[in-house]
Amino acid sequence: MIKASDVVEEIRIRRGRSEEPVRFYWVTVTRQTEPAGRGAFVTAVRQLTSAEAVCSIALRTERFKHPDTVMDDLAKTLGEVKSDVLALKERVEKTGSLDVVVVSRSSFELAVNTSPLNLPEWFPVSPGQVVNASVTDLTLRVEVPLSQVGTGELCRLLYELDCGLLRRIKAELDANRHSVEVFLDECRGKTKRAASYEELIGVAEEKLGDVRNPRDYRPSTAKHPTLVGHIWRIANRKSAYDLGKTAENLARAVRMESAKVDGSREALLTALARPNLPGIEARCAFNVIMSVQGACRLITAAAHADRYGRYPAWLLRSLSLDLRMSLDDAVRLLAS
Repeated sequence: MIKASDVVEEIRIRRGRSEEPVRFYWVTVTRQTEPAGRGAFVTAVRQLTSAEAVCSIALRTERFKHPDTVMDDLAKTLGEVKSDVLALKERVEKTGSLDVVVVSRSSFELAVNTSPLNLPEWFPVSPGQVVNASVTDLTLRVEVPLSQVGTGELCRLLYELDCGLLRRIKAELDANRHSVEVFLDECRGKTKRAASYEELIGVAEEKLGDVRNPRDYRPSTAKHPTLVGHIWRIANRKSAYDLGKTAENLARAVRMESAKVDGSREALLTALARPNLPGIEARCAFNVIMSVQGACRLITAAAHADRYGRYPAWLLRSLSLDLRMSLDDAVRLLAS
């Protein structure tokens, strides 16, 4: 969800780029994105901008539905917050402008260019004058640092996936050792001092046993990783084409044919890799690999957010949700 603090930060950035006396911003807030409702969001914006020339309003009337009436709608909206604007008169006169945040439960679907707006006579700046005005929809434009992606659920799901992989592979190692050897050989690597299969499994089991809070779990590709760590390392070293063989090996190692794979979905990152695999079991395993790689990369980038730029909040939210859904499917798949 978009936070009030993210909206305020975006407005401050845009304020320095504009010379318009009044700027209108639109934010779509629903019960799904803000359980407390539009009123709570408006209150949060007001609290954060208590020392600034910013006026926020929860739109509760049918407006901004037709491009020919947008400027009239803006004028009516200004009239509704007249007392609030006049209370900010000194700040508006000092800065020479006012930011108006319109919070609505519906999306802004009009492509509106800058148009002339006749400011009312009571407006603190340029009263009665015709000025340029427009509505900027911040709903999909607010940019946030990667640290705001929220990685707790990704970490928890990776932990549960690691545990599920361990259970399956341990069972196969006892029941049908040959089916897991090729995949575990990939995990061990080709060094002469590689650990035995039992040692590799033992290390993974010990590391997972040391985890106290799954939401803080961070897989690693360093020395003696868990199975998820091994998968991440392999995915980083191979092309998507070469990972197809790894996926087939993984599918055999966890006996994917016994799982309920019919309802499984593929993450967007998996689809972008364009897997060309013969069976649904291998495709499911390939999705596990790509989801692990995507989630681990996102968690790592979020932990070092100061090295990167800002990204649309909706994009990060959607990417995180897609990966979480895919990992959750994989966890349930291994438990079936």
